[in-house]
Amino acid sequence: MSHWTKIKLNINNQDVLAKALKRMGLNVEAGDFTISQYGTSSKANLKVDKAVGFVKGEDGCFSMVGDFYHASDSKLKSWYGNNADFTSKLNAAYGIEHAKQQLSELGGDWTIEENEDGVIGKDGLIRMVAISFT
Repeated sequence: MSHWTKIKLNINNQDVLAKALKRMGLNVEAGDFTISQYGTSSKANLKVDKAVGFVKGEDGCFSMVGDFYHASDSKLKSWYGNNADFTSKLNAAYGIEHAKQQLSELGGDWTIEENEDGVIGKDGLIRMVAISFT
């Protein structure tokens, strides 16, 4: 039985996406992959499991493709039937990694002083404090 899922994301930077997935404790491989389960398949640019990957669409945004249910990674398997939780955690991790990339591009020696874990506030926002020592 197939549990194939495709989750469209508002994420467009592959390097930041890979860092976000690592922040979530997942192993990430970049390349050209085919994710397949029970006759359904999709190309993928990032693979986090034999059953789960991420593919960049024509619009430049990524989608998660695959099957959480048949993932060998227990963390991925735990998101079966809970796509909203997965998307929320990924968006938070992506936001943190994107902010860190932006700070890096500014130059200098930046340190995240508050909320490095990216806890989402009651208002739905992630507030972080970064300090530069240069």
